[in-house]
Amino acid sequence: APSAPTAITLAVGQDLVSIFFATNPEKDIKGYTIYRSLDKDLEISKWLMLTPELLERNSFQDKTVEGGKQYFYYITATDTAGNISPPSAIVSESTPAR
Repeated sequence: APSAPTAITLAVGQDLVSIFFATNPEKDIKGYTIYRSLDKDLEISKWLMLTPELLERNSFQDKTVEGGKQYFYYITATDTAGNISPPSAIVSESTPAR
C-alpha cells in the first residue's frame, strides 16, 4: 500500500479551509481522499469523506465549514491498484467566529 500523506498544512479563510499536502513519493498514486471531523476522538472510519471522487492534486478547499468551530482532517492516498494508505497524521484548525 502507499505511504500515508505527509506535510499537511491548513489555511483558514472566511467560510473555507484550504488544505495543502506533499505529493506522495510513489509513482502509481491515483489520488487522495480527505476526511473531516469536529471530534478528533471519533473513530476515524466514521469521519466525513469530503472527496467522494479521488482528488488528483495536492490541495483542496473545504467550503462547507462554519465559523467559530475547530475542524480536524486526515488524508489517505490510493494507488492505481486500489490500495489505500494508512491515514495521515490528523491536523486541525479553527475557523474565525463571525
